[in-house]
Parts: sequence; C-alpha cells; structure tokens
Amino acid sequence: MRKWLILASIAALAGTAGLARAESLGRPCTTKPQADYLSLDALKAKVAEQGYEIRSGEIKKACGEFYVIDKLGKKDELFLDPTTGVIVSGGSASSGGGSVGGKVASSDKDDEDDD
Repeated sequence: MRKWLILASIAALAGTAGLARAESLGRPCTTKPQADYLSLDALKAKVAEQGYEIRSGEIKKACGEFYVIDKLGKKDELFLDPTTGVIVSGGSASSGGGSVGGKVASSDKDDEDDD
C-alpha cells in the first residue's frame, strides 16, 4: 500500500511539472524594446511556415508564446523571440538545435581528415 502511495505521488508531481512549464518560459526571450517586436500575425506566419498548426498565440513577458500541434500531431508550446521569430524553447529548439530564420540550426562541422 505504501509503495502505491509513493508511486501515485510521483506520478502526480510529474504531471504538474508540465503544467508549470505551460505557465511561461520564466525568462524573457529578448531584451530588445517592444517597438522592435514583429506583429502577432508575422510571428504566427513564421510558426506556420515551420509546419505547426497554431491553436493559440500571444506576446507576453518579452516572448511570443504559442500553443501548437506539431507535424506528428503532438501538442507543444513554443516560445519565440518576438523581434526575429526564432524559436528559443519548445519544438525543434528543445531537441538540440535552435531555429534560425525559420530553419533548424545544427552544430554539424565540416568533415575533417585525420591524417
């Protein structure tokens, strides 16, 4: 019985961890002034260009925050730099490389010969 209570508590905590992230990124996505921000429609276009289906989006706390469905049909939350439209968290940015100008940036180096 005690094991089940511990497992249930862990499962409940794991479930709330996702909800805490959904509140906001917890840091600004840019330090540039609001006058430099793209419009919400321009940010939506950048998200849609990358194949996301947008459920909702807004600009708040110096971030573009979007709830989306990705190409695999999974729900995701994206945080964008509102001055460039670059994804700084969520989506492809969470899996290693960031998104630069609507494309996923990679850290691949040119192959070097080890002679």
